Amino acid sequence: MYTLEECEKLWDEAGKHGAAPERMARARRWFPYYSYLAGTMKNAPYSLPEQPSPFVDFMRRENILRDTDTLLDIGAGMGGFSLEASRYCRSVAALEPNGDCLGLLRQRAELCGVENVTPVEGFWETYSPEEAFDVTFSAMCPAICNVEELQKMEAMTKRTCCLVAVTRGSYEKHRKAMMQELGIRPQGGMTTEAIHYINALYLLGRQVNIHCVTTRASYPVPETRILEQYPIYFQIFGIPEEKSAKFLKDYLERNAVGGFLEDEVLLNQALIYWDVPEKKWP
Repeated sequence: MYTLEECEKLWDEAGKHGAAPERMARARRWFPYYSYLAGTMKNAPYSLPEQPSPFVDFMRRENILRDTDTLLDIGAGMGGFSLEASRYCRSVAALEPNGDCLGLLRQRAELCGVENVTPVEGFWETYSPEEAFDVTFSAMCPAICNVEELQKMEAMTKRTCCLVAVTRGSYEKHRKAMMQELGIRPQGGMTTEAIHYINALYLLGRQVNIHCVTTRASYPVPETRILEQYPIYFQIFGIPEEKSAKFLKDYLERNAVGGFLEDEVLLNQALIYWDVPEKKWP
């Protein structure tokens, strides 16, 4: 059995997340990509699903999320979880640093008649609410990247913390193939794998619960979408637009059929949740 300090060292070596200023600077490099994605969805129809998604359904059935709860969604993105969860709790604070993503969240909330979600523009690293939440939640957010951030999350929580993280075996067929051909290797600051959260929480003495969900999908992606989206994505990793365009043209010639690229996605995720030790806020 290793110590909490050894666990933190292994986590840091795997993630290379760095200090808060470095993490926020890295997050800003992703802003153009997520702003592009938000823009592509701005005029698309949107409605809340008739049936809750697997994690929301599980949280509701297991009484993790209750009608009277206040909820903090850390790294809310375009609001998929916040808007859906709003039907099963009293209020949601949707924390997200990208203004374009929050703009889409506001638009979707208005379309769906959701009035109990409050968008909060800002970084987790500098966020300091006036009071704690009954439940805190974060899905695939790179900001929750060490023991200190887990403890900060707990400090803002009255009852239950929830994290969604990837487990081994997840992949996107063509994204993975293109990055390999371009020689792009995983960089520091990517999302934390579930095992690091689980190990750290165990060593902190928490009673950790885990619920796993696997999602498989295959779908055609138009060549035009690939040619628009991926140069922006590859710029995050330092690939010039001219090089991306040349590469993508060649890649599509080799792999696309009839103007479409048939993609495959396997996403293995774990919902990690635990009750926080009793305390007083702040």
